[in-house]
Amino acid sequence: MAAWTEIPILGFLLILAFWPILLSMYGSWFDEHAYMEHGVLVIPAAVYMAWAKKDKLKTIPRQPSAWGLFLLLWGALQAVLGLAAQWVWVGRMAFLVSLVGSIVALFGWRMVRELIYPLCTLVLMVAPPTFVFSRVTLSLQLLASRLGERCLEALGYSVLREGNILELVGIKLSVEEACSGIRSLMAIIFMCVLYNYFFVRGWSMKALILVMAIPIAILGNAVRIVATGVASQYNPALVQGAAHEAFGYVSVFIAAAGCVALHLCMTSILKVWRSRHSEIKHV
Repeated sequence: MAAWTEIPILGFLLILAFWPILLSMYGSWFDEHAYMEHGVLVIPAAVYMAWAKKDKLKTIPRQPSAWGLFLLLWGALQAVLGLAAQWVWVGRMAFLVSLVGSIVALFGWRMVRELIYPLCTLVLMVAPPTFVFSRVTLSLQLLASRLGERCLEALGYSVLREGNILELVGIKLSVEEACSGIRSLMAIIFMCVLYNYFFVRGWSMKALILVMAIPIAILGNAVRIVATGVASQYNPALVQGAAHEAFGYVSVFIAAAGCVALHLCMTSILKVWRSRHSEIKHV
């Protein structure tokens, strides 16, 4: 049977087998408390990444491996365990294990290595385990509150912080889960993954941008909190509703611009270093 026939058949069987899990994952993308809105874009992005390499993928010889069947069995058992024990993350990740198993069974490990980046990108459509998510969110809330307090004080505003609540003259600002920066952090990491794939060369540079996306996103969220605090001293209505949401989009834009600026800056530095290194070698 030709590969172009096997792929859609196996894809259909995978979707059918994991339908309850996939349906639950789809719902998590629109859960206002999960902050996974970017999830709906992950699959199209990963598919486009793979499609962009279609010419190279055609040159890879088919070398089916029995390890693919082992991974399919592993994915099936993991899915059953996840559903039985209500370990949501375990069940959802089982789909990715089975997907890799399908590729190995049909084409072999070389195809998986060539598709490693799109496959890893698919991890971003799965919400982190609840206990990890809650821990990170709480830490980001407190960090955002501290940064907001320090920056507002540096600007000359009187601020009293109690936990994640900032009290300014005439108003209290509560840094809730939605304001912790977790939403912007998840979105920025996804944007950096896309940017890395299409515009960044070299795994070390890709890794640097992904790692630096975290502090950049945190700083972007701090700018949001500071801007909200300053605006509250002139018009309290700006700390809620559409204006408050607008501050969130601005913070994401600032963080995204920061990641691009970091890449351009590091690229320029490397060019200068290589140029000087080349001159020294010629001397």
